Amino acid sequence: MAASITLDSIDVDAALARLYDAAGDVTPALKNIGEYGAKSTRARFLSETDPEGNPWPDLNPLYAKTKKGPGKLRGETRALSQIVWQLVEDSGVEWGSNEVYARIHNEGGTIVPKNAAALVFSMGGQTFHVKSVTIPRRQFLGTNGHDIEEILGIVLDHFADAVEHQKPTP
Repeated sequence: MAASITLDSIDVDAALARLYDAAGDVTPALKNIGEYGAKSTRARFLSETDPEGNPWPDLNPLYAKTKKGPGKLRGETRALSQIVWQLVEDSGVEWGSNEVYARIHNEGGTIVPKNAAALVFSMGGQTFHVKSVTIPRRQFLGTNGHDIEEILGIVLDHFADAVEHQKPTP
């Protein structure tokens, strides 16, 4: 090295110590990420769009006639839009829905009878006996570019708060 400088500063050492401590306990940042992810996901139920902003497919017109509740994937008794989050082993966070029908709505797919010859259900005042029902994908889980920016901002704020916790004395 042609030139070097050695920095001996109690303030810098203290800031680095706080940064290392913050890196050891990212739980506060994970909690904020979980809150943000759940809030962002809940907003998709109001906008009825996937993470990239694409509109969800329309409801079956016959179903839409008698559906109770304010919109797609939201009803008077449905809890699907009640998105929750949880810490995962102090090193991660996840959010989603505990409802058993959440996956089929998020990913789409075909439902077939398990122990019967046909599915039987009523819709629009009519009773149907069918071999299968295809549920279109109405994705609500996932992240987009804006979500990633917000999450990175949460991480940066976590470390900035740690470093700036104690201002150096002039």
